[in-house]
Amino acid sequence: MFTSAFGLIVLFSVAVIIQMYRLQFIQGKKWKAMASKMSTRYENVEASRGNILSVDGSLLATSVPEYELHMDMFAGGIEDDKVFYGKVDSLAMKLAELYPDKSETQYSRMLRDARKDGSRYQLIRRRVTFTELKKIRKFPIFRMGKYKGGLIVVQQNKRILPFQSLAARTIGYVNENVKNPVGLEGAYASYINGENGKRLMQRIAGGVYVPVNDDEDEVTAKDGADIISTINVNFRDVAQKL
Repeated sequence: MFTSAFGLIVLFSVAVIIQMYRLQFIQGKKWKAMASKMSTRYENVEASRGNILSVDGSLLATSVPEYELHMDMFAGGIEDDKVFYGKVDSLAMKLAELYPDKSETQYSRMLRDARKDGSRYQLIRRRVTFTELKKIRKFPIFRMGKYKGGLIVVQQNKRILPFQSLAARTIGYVNENVKNPVGLEGAYASYINGENGKRLMQRIAGGVYVPVNDDEDEVTAKDGADIISTINVNFRDVAQKL
């Protein structure tokens, strides 16, 4: 009886060892690939659409970049608490100077709380202009660079009409919910749209996907072409006022 039980234990142990060997050395690559696929994905990087110009070269429609800023609170250059806490108040002061809707104390508390929560994708600001972004890149911590300073920049393109309602119907618009092309935007979309790029995103705690800061895993978007229309701004302005 004892011998039989001992034999079963030995057989079970051998089976476990064999299975572990298969998982690690035979099927290891397969499972690693599946795990990597589940934790990363590629997302589109929107291309900047080309401009639509009037016959005299005036801008009728253009794309203006806006940025959403996030921060990795444990980026390479600020992993050490001494470095982070030595600079966080200076960063809060600069943010408050640029965006006074929050005080220096509020910004500092937000950054410190995000650090305590272990955030790797803390929202800093939405709808940031290119001019503002240039200033922010020079702020304490952020000036350390995208890998060390933790600043994560997500670009979004906003379409605007400099002359507002002037010839707006002729210029048209792009809407995913509208099948038929509208105006010049729709008719010449193949020229204006450009080619979207690709960015590798990685899933972190909470199911949030953040950009992987690796240029080798990015495909740069190609901006769309400009088109020159036959619209005369002055004639159109007079026509609309009649």
